[in-house]
This record gives sequence, C-alpha cells and structure tokens, in this order.
Amino acid sequence: MDGGGNYTGWVNPPIHMQDSAVEQILHSNLSEAAMRHAANIVTLGYTVIPNVVTPEHCRTVIGEFHKFYLQNAETFNPHRSNRGILPRFTNLHIAMPILTKLFTQNKLLLEVQDFLFGRPTSLYTSLYYERGSEQPAHRDTPVFCTRPEYNYFGNTLYLEGAGDDNGCLEVLAGGHLVGELDREALAVARFGSLDAVPQLDNDLWDDYQRGVVERCAKRGLQRVKLYMNPGDCVIWHPQLPHGGTKIRDVSLTRHSFVFHTAPVGARMYHQNVFHRPSKPYPEMAEWKQLIIDGRAVVHHPGISFGQPVHHGFKLEELNRTWLTEVESELVSTPEALQRLSS
Repeated sequence: MDGGGNYTGWVNPPIHMQDSAVEQILHSNLSEAAMRHAANIVTLGYTVIPNVVTPEHCRTVIGEFHKFYLQNAETFNPHRSNRGILPRFTNLHIAMPILTKLFTQNKLLLEVQDFLFGRPTSLYTSLYYERGSEQPAHRDTPVFCTRPEYNYFGNTLYLEGAGDDNGCLEVLAGGHLVGELDREALAVARFGSLDAVPQLDNDLWDDYQRGVVERCAKRGLQRVKLYMNPGDCVIWHPQLPHGGTKIRDVSLTRHSFVFHTAPVGARMYHQNVFHRPSKPYPEMAEWKQLIIDGRAVVHHPGISFGQPVHHGFKLEELNRTWLTEVESELVSTPEALQRLSS
C-alpha cells in the first residue's frame, strides 16, 4: 500500500471490465460451472446459479425473519406502509447471521467473483425484501463506486419464487456493454461545479439512469424477465441496467436477500466520486471487517429501513433471541487484506 491509502494489489481494471475477459476465463483454472457463469456475466451481463440452497433452507430463513420481526414488532410496525408492507431492510444480515451464511457458503458464486475481482470477495451491504421492488431500470454503479472503478457485483438469492404475479427482476441484456456516459458533464449541468455534487442526489441519479436507458433503447436491447425458483441466485455485472417488474398481485410476498459484493478492502463511494472518474481517491476502506467462515464481511453497527437510510436501529436496541449465531472475529481492513489475500 502506498502513502495515499492506495492498495497496490488490485486488478485494474477488474477482469470483467477487460477486453480479454472471455479469453482469460477460458484459460483459467475455474471449474466448468464457474467458467460458464463468469462468461455469462461478461457477455450477457448476468448469470443465474440455480439451487444454491434448498427450498427447505429458504423456508428456514424466512421463518427466522418472521421470528425476528415478531420479537421487534413494536419497533418495526410504525414503519409499515398503508398496504401493510415494511420497507426494505438494509444490512439485516448483521442482525440475522443466517443471511450472512447465504454469502459465506455460496461456493460457486465466490469462485466466480474471486476470479473476476482477482482478489477474495467480501460482503459490503445487503437489502432484505418482503416483496418485489418495482424499481425502474438502473445501474448500481453511481452508489457503489470504487477505485479502481467497477469492483462490485450485485446479487440476489431468492427465498421465494419470483414471477409476473409477485414481481421479478428484469434486465436490459447486454446493457453492460453500452458505453459510459459523460458523467462529469451530467454533474456540471445539474450543479454547475463538480465540487458541488453531494454524495447522493435523486435528480442526478435520474439524469444518469435516463441517459443509460435511452442508449440501450437506441441499440434495440431487449428487456428480459428472470423467473426464479426458491434457492436460485442471480449475479449481475456492475454496469447492467436492471429493475423490478410491476407486481400484479400485491397480496403476494417475494422474500429475497440482495447483497452487494466487492474485493476485500475495497472502499465504496457514491455519486460525488462516481461523477469525477478522473480524480484519484483513497482505494482502501477504513471500516472494520468481520471474519466469518474465512470471508470478510464489512462491520455495520446496526440495521436500517431504506437505502439511503430512513430509520436506523442499533443492534443493542433489537431483540435477537433464538436467532442462529455464527462465530466471527472483528479485525481492521489491513489485517483482513493480509489474512485473506495470503
């Protein structure tokens, strides 16, 4: 690591952003399955790993969620919508370690991402949904920005099946190959100066996502619905436009665990850095890491509703009786890098 907080061990750019990515995959030591999924991410922008966990285990995880909710109903109920829906939970895996295991024991996913990152994969943040998101098509990268860029993957493990009735993931297949917009010009047009760009801004977000979707439309890219079974897992390229379809039957649930991954030690930034691609920033995270099952999981002090945070809850404020526990060790990011990269 140099004196500016920059770790010199990154693969820059990560393999999934390199022109020779497919060739590197074909000549790698990956298993046949991992090779296929890695190639899908590079060429299609996404891949589906079926049967990562059993339907029975999915029901166990949902059961723990219901147990956790009932133990904290007085805390959570005021935040339900008029339709009785809870907002999405951010970093629920910190309170419910059974969710963390869906990352640390996801062997095929980790084999794929370790190779494409060129470093061990870590868990950065997560979202837990009771129902489909219905989000418009978007790229994640404005709020998951790294140095070097695009060291990120989005992932969803479905605890219930996803289809037209309860909403499913919809991707603009090939949209990850549509070139990057002029991010600096977009920011200056909105704020007048790159120095004035905040970490998060809805209008700038809309400007960027609108430009991406318009470029995809001009190329004639098709929207593809991904119908999933309980236990299936999808990985999407950091630049893949994706969203959630409209829910036909609002009485239906669609429990799912969305988790965001990056090379261990990578520091995440938001729109103020994303829209200044030529400016260097420190590359290594300053936060603590939990070592669980030989994997790094970024330490968060609690959970929250929404992303960005609408309401936060510290772990000590929550009743977590009878939930599955895991062994963990809290270490610094440099120590996690040293131990897991050796």
